[in-house]
Order: sequence, then C-alpha cells, then structure tokens
Amino acid sequence: MPQLTLFSDPKSKSLALSPKKPTSTSTTTTRNIHNSPESSRKAAYTKKGEEPNLWELHHIQEDMAAISKKRHAKDDDVSTEEAVVENPNKKRKADQGKDEEMKGQPDSKNGHSPQGGGVAGEKGPREKRKNAYEIKGKIATAEDAARADEDPPMNQLERLIEKGHKEIEKGESVAYWMRMEDLRIEDNTALYKASQKAQEFSVPLIALFVFSPGDYRIHDRSNKKIDFILRNLRVLKTKLNEMNIPLHIQSYEKRLQIPRRVIKEILPSLGAKHLFTNIEYEVDELRRDIATVKLGRENGIDVQCLHDRLVVPPGKIKSQQGKPMSVFSPWQRAWAKLLDQQPKYLEMSPSPKPNNESIKSNDKFAKLFEDKIPDHIEGFECPESEKLKELWPEGLDKAKELLDRFFHTKPRQKQFEFISPLNPGYETSAKQSRIQLYQTGRNLVDGDNSSRLSPYLAAGVISSRMILAEAKKLNKQGKLESGRDTGLGMWVQEVSWRDFYNHTMATWPRISMGRPFLEKFADVQWETNEDHLQAWKDGKTGFPIIDAAMRACKARGWMENRVRMVTASFLVKSLMLDWRLGEKYFMESFVDGDLAANNGGWQWTASTGTDPQPFFRIFNTLTQSEKCDPTGAYIRYWVPELKNLKGKAIHDPYHQMPKNEFKKLGYPEPIVDHKKSRERALFRYKNVGEKEDGA
Repeated sequence: MPQLTLFSDPKSKSLALSPKKPTSTSTTTTRNIHNSPESSRKAAYTKKGEEPNLWELHHIQEDMAAISKKRHAKDDDVSTEEAVVENPNKKRKADQGKDEEMKGQPDSKNGHSPQGGGVAGEKGPREKRKNAYEIKGKIATAEDAARADEDPPMNQLERLIEKGHKEIEKGESVAYWMRMEDLRIEDNTALYKASQKAQEFSVPLIALFVFSPGDYRIHDRSNKKIDFILRNLRVLKTKLNEMNIPLHIQSYEKRLQIPRRVIKEILPSLGAKHLFTNIEYEVDELRRDIATVKLGRENGIDVQCLHDRLVVPPGKIKSQQGKPMSVFSPWQRAWAKLLDQQPKYLEMSPSPKPNNESIKSNDKFAKLFEDKIPDHIEGFECPESEKLKELWPEGLDKAKELLDRFFHTKPRQKQFEFISPLNPGYETSAKQSRIQLYQTGRNLVDGDNSSRLSPYLAAGVISSRMILAEAKKLNKQGKLESGRDTGLGMWVQEVSWRDFYNHTMATWPRISMGRPFLEKFADVQWETNEDHLQAWKDGKTGFPIIDAAMRACKARGWMENRVRMVTASFLVKSLMLDWRLGEKYFMESFVDGDLAANNGGWQWTASTGTDPQPFFRIFNTLTQSEKCDPTGAYIRYWVPELKNLKGKAIHDPYHQMPKNEFKKLGYPEPIVDHKKSRERALFRYKNVGEKEDGA
C-alpha cells in the first residue's frame, strides 16, 4: 500500500490522508469501487443463484488492479446473505458510575450522516459536506459499516457451518491450514481435529501455510512481526518433521485468490478432501473463510472452521437480556463466571498423532518435506532480525520459560533495555514474584514488570488456555483467580481483555473497517500537521516519556502497556491527530501487532470505542512520566541526550532547566503546550464537527 501522507483540504480545514497526492474529497467509500452510490450497490448485490454476492463488499478496491471485474465474477464469486442497514442507536447502563453516554453500540443518529468518513467537512448542511478523510482500503463508509454490523461475517460463517454439512469421502490425505495466529502444535484445536480425521481414514496429515504479501501490506503488518512468524515457522517445521508431518508452503500475492487456490489447486494436488483451520475474527479473514467453505462444498471438499484463538468463543457471553455486551467490567465478570461454571473452555486439545514414517517415501508427499521457509518476505525484510532473536526468542519452549519467569522470579531493573528477557541473574520468589507484584508493576516501565508474552499470544505460539492453566496452579484452591485484589487476578483480567476485544470485533465488525465504534465521534475535527506526526514517530516531541517510549517501540517492536496508553493519548488528545494514524503506525511497528487489541486500545484512548476513556479524561504527560518511570532510568536509557539529568528535570527538562543549559542538550523543545492542547481537545469533542474560533 502506498505511504499515506497528510494534506489539508482548504475547503474543510480538516485532516485528510491519502497516497502521496490528495484525492478528491467525494464520499467515495474506500473499500469498494464507487462511481455512484447506486452503481456501487448494484454491483455489490449482483446475484449468484438466489443469493447476493457480497464477497467483494469489503476491500475490493486494492485488488482490482490485478483482478478484473470479469475475473472477479468468474473466480471469486462467493455469495453471502443480504444485510439491511439498521440504526443501531441503543444505550446501555454505565458501569461503576462512568459517563453513560460513552457506552453502548455505535450511534448513527444525532446528525451524523453515513457519509461521515472521519472528519467533518465545511460547516453547512450535512448532506453537502464532503468526506475529507480518504484512506485507500482503510475506512469504510458508515453505511457499509452498519451493513456489516447488521449481519456480521462471524454470524454468516457460523450459519454456514451449521447448515449444509455433508459427509465427504476420504481422500489421500487430510489438510490442516495453519494461520499466522496459531503457530503451535500443542493445544491447537484445528490441528488436533485434522489429526483425528487422518487417523480415522488412515491417511497422512499435511500441514499447510500460505504466505500473502499483499495481505500483509494492506493490513499494515510489521516487518518485525513477519520476521517473528518466519522464525517460529522454522521451529515448527523441524518439530513437525520429527512427527513425519510435512509443512507445505505456498505464497500468493493477492489475498482474494487464496480461497480458490487452496480449494482448486492445493488440495487437489494433495488428494485432500478434508480441510481444517482455526477461525480468525477480522472482517477480511472471516469473508475469506466464508468463501473457502462455499468453494469447498461446490468442489466436494469439507472445510471445517473451528474456534481456537480465544478462551471463550465470540457469542458465548451475553447480558441478562441476551444481548452482546460492550462494557468491559460486567463482561469480564460474566467471562470469569462462565469459566468457573464450565471449565471445558480451559481444556486444552491433545497433540496430533505422528504420520507413519512411510510418508517420506511416498511419491506424492515426500517432496513436501523439502519445502523451505523463506529467509524473508519481499517488502518485509528485517535488518534487525539477529538482534530481535535475543529480545523475542522463537518457539513454545521459550514462551513457556518466559511465563515461568513471570510467575516465579522477582522483577529486575534494567530489563527494559535492549537485552534478552531470559538472561541469567534472576532471583526466584513466591511472594515477591512479578505476577504477585503485578498490581503496581503493570504501571511501571523501569524493569521487567510485565510477562513479555504478548508477541507469543498474538502469533499463537502459546495459547491463552495454556497460560491460564498455569495461572490456576498458583491458586491454592485450584481456581482461576480473576479480580483486582491481587496481582494474579489483575493479570488474568489483562489476559481477558484479549477475548473482550475479539468478541467486540466479531460482534461489531465496523471496528476492523476503520470506523469508530461510537459513530457520534466520526466527525471530530483532527489537525493536519505532518511535522508533529513525524516527531511523534521518531521520539522527538520534547516530552521525554513520549520520546523514550516511541524510540523503544522503533528498536524493540514492543512497548509496555502504560506507555502505549500515554503515547496514544498524546497523539490524539495533545496533538489532536487522528487515532487511525497511530493505530496504523503501531501495527507497522509492533512484533505483537493484533488488530483487535490494537484497535481496542486506540479507540479506548480516543474515546470512540467500547467502554472508552471519557473524552474529558486526558493524560497529563508529566504526571504519567513521574508515576511510570519514577527514577527516570527508562528515559535516560532510551533518550541518551538526557542521560545526565537528575530529579524532575529528567521528566520536564525544558521547564526545569535554564534555557541556555537546555539548549546544550541537543533535545527538542516541547512541540505543543499541554494546557492549550487540552482546551482544544475538550472543545472539539464537545462540539463534534467544529473547530474553536481562530483555528
């Protein structure tokens, strides 16, 4: 995808993003081909048999350069059930006294037209405003987002799975399709089910992994994450080889080709009539699986998509009224209660059975063992790969060791530096371990206070079930502790956030289509300032804790949770830059990039998401710095210009030092005044679609 750049629409005085040159500010939806709303809907609802074809409703535009309309209609014509736009303007009770108007499902009333794409246009009648926020393939119109919410792809896939399943005769093999979020052999639902079927039929089990560079570009994958994936695949290939299970590697540039290629090319070449895979909950991935299931049935192949990523699958937790929940605290209590009442959700899948060794002399399958894991994916080369191996060692065994260290060793200073989390010199302790001190430790950045497991969870190197099973062992009663009264309970709650944000994404798919969960904030006026955006990315804002965290992000591909919130709040509330800019940059930077968690965090900070931080709550950067880095050690390491400063000067050198002394540091002055930026943010959130006088 082209590099996005900021530009100012002189008519609207608003932020816009586009590839290099500004494009028209028409209300063109960025995920569909639009000549007009009428022609778009006509194209989207072209019938195949008795059902409408919505396969291309989302993300079609970026692929059309390579796939013509004719080819699309012929090869990628997969139908889904028609959805009707409904106004989801419903309110929920506030949780624990929080502002009620911040809760609930997306609000498309209150004067917010479906044409709103991110910021408002010039003042005047809504229907005359232009969409001044165009990002190719990034933001759907509110109309398309509402349509997706009305009948979520997750629901469509589950209906498809429930109906029409037929027994298929056995083939020459059974295939398991491994995704980039289930890179493990232990506790892998689809892999185990595929192994069961292979054993039932007495045929070999084949593991398949499909690379899709085009998909990685469109979805802002980090080169560090792709490198992490490749390294873990090499570990898996070796372990699978020991079990006589080949890991077959394929690569397709265009992601829309993948369902057809898998069903019509790969599986026939393997003689496979049965395909097992774990479900991914993003819109594009769900629609890919819908296409794969349908194409499979059309071609005599049974495709089984299974829940595995989460502890509790989406749709299992509802309110007393039987509706999905969008406020975390009551949702989390229901989550914990369900796990207590139905411990089956914490049960892990057995490991797959090995193939017979004879497969390695089979004419059809022996060559599959020769498939190579590439050194890199073009466009995602990672020059820091060797260094990152030390920070993020690959494999389940390393993930288990990280978990054990977190549960049983004391926190250590300097572990925030660019060094291995598994280096020697640790001290074991039952009462002073990192997990037991997590209540306070989770907000500190000057040590190894967190588990450092997020990259392993995001890539499925270790499962949530596995780490929670270990957490249960720390409780003398053998129960899963989940509350804010202990470090262990607090950490389990943090793990549950992963389930919550995925449940939210599956229920309201709008959030993986670039839309705010709360549509009433769709037209907040954002600033246009390329220099401020770049200063934030480079860690040169003049705010030490922000700069330290952003430089750590660039070097490690990872950031502690507290400074993720602080840096995000700074971008959105202090610089008044659109949260989607930050969301995109984090995905492009982090080794643990995960759409649901990343989007959830950014929308929480931007006050646009589920159960968000109220818009009037704005982090004070100086206060946060003093709390999360009390000694200043984190800042001194990542911002070496300030390494000799002591006391309060480390947190605010510009205001704490004589001006002539400050200039000698070679460190930038603050790029924004906190008090003025706070007033600006409060005005624009209170008066959505407006800018303060003189702005």
